[in-house]
Amino acid sequence: MIGFAIMSLVCFKNIGELIQTAETAPPKIVRRKNCALIVNNGKVHKVVRNSGQRPRDYSRIIDLEGKTVVPGFVDCHTHLIYAGHRKDEMEERLKNDLYPATRKPGDGIHATVSATRKATEDQLFETAHRRMNRMTTLGTTAFEIKSGYGLSHDAEIKILKVGKRLKDKLKVPVHLTYLGAHAIPTGSSAGQYLESVIYNLKSFRGLAESVDILCEQEVYSASDLRRLFLQAKLLGFQLRAHVEELSHSGGCYEAAKLGAMSCDHLEYARPRDIHAMKIAGAVAVLMPTVTIFLGREKLPLVHTMLDLGVPLALATDCNPGSSPTYNMQTVLQTAMSLYRITPAQALAAATLGGAKALGDHKIYGGLTQGLRADFVVLKTGDYRDLFYYVGENIVEQTYIAGVRKKNFVGPVEEL
Repeated sequence: MIGFAIMSLVCFKNIGELIQTAETAPPKIVRRKNCALIVNNGKVHKVVRNSGQRPRDYSRIIDLEGKTVVPGFVDCHTHLIYAGHRKDEMEERLKNDLYPATRKPGDGIHATVSATRKATEDQLFETAHRRMNRMTTLGTTAFEIKSGYGLSHDAEIKILKVGKRLKDKLKVPVHLTYLGAHAIPTGSSAGQYLESVIYNLKSFRGLAESVDILCEQEVYSASDLRRLFLQAKLLGFQLRAHVEELSHSGGCYEAAKLGAMSCDHLEYARPRDIHAMKIAGAVAVLMPTVTIFLGREKLPLVHTMLDLGVPLALATDCNPGSSPTYNMQTVLQTAMSLYRITPAQALAAATLGGAKALGDHKIYGGLTQGLRADFVVLKTGDYRDLFYYVGENIVEQTYIAGVRKKNFVGPVEEL
């Protein structure tokens, strides 16, 4: 048994700077210099001094040549299973400042819904597979994936089946969310469609861990959120919500009261909403690339959240309409500049904060003892280069459960 234990140990030596995320309130990073990371069966075993490591004690020793190691990024809010693109909409928005076009047949979300419904399950899988491979190359080691571009029972099932296949194929942590109430289908009303979403909730057990809703004026109200969430809780789903992005709807306060794991977007959240999140322990999931891509100026009350001790998470919101990015490095840089937060605060939010939003912070996200050895090797010796060199890919290698992922090279094709 002793020999087997030794042979399962992998030593990553000559780490110039190791960043861990401590589970404090709020989470904070810990910087360790000139050390070695010992991984046992895919989990962090311990961190030791760099000197004195004997080859016979390990099954393998990997020399990282003084580079920096940080926890892998946890992208806790994505919509990455979809077909088509919305480049024409991007150009039209620049002319007329129109977003979202959720009610006009063929526009906005409905354009993506139409393309996604036409695509086969295999086509959606292949395209999303390439997206996820590109994202892991850029440093993401865990994902949340929402449905929402089906807006019918069968199409939503198709999207989540693709998500399940991705989880099995890539062998990365994937948290699936049923976002049936993402928009109002053409030819229906909010009330009619929400009734069908609630009625069909039970058929999504086993496919999705969470239920989500887009709570905005002229889409779904805070009372709609309440009805959906009460039924979802009875069925054992986790709750998360798109709230207070384009206007103030009261959805954040309602979601927090009902025990949502996360409240996402929050540009129009008020102090009362943030207090409710603090009391409930909900995570604030922020997506600064949406603000940049849509050319908006309204920012969430990030420093009120920090002052109250509300946990922060950062995510790409990867989607074709408002944030077509795969790169959490871009999110980190944008968050620092837009929100005026420190590199340490941003990195903690993009790692353990994201894991906490998914309820998985006891499994991964911090690179501390007992957690999965999901980490990123940077090309430099200082983690702050992630923020300093804007637009540069600083990630050299990505490891998931201690195993290096092959870097993805190639186009991300569209359907």
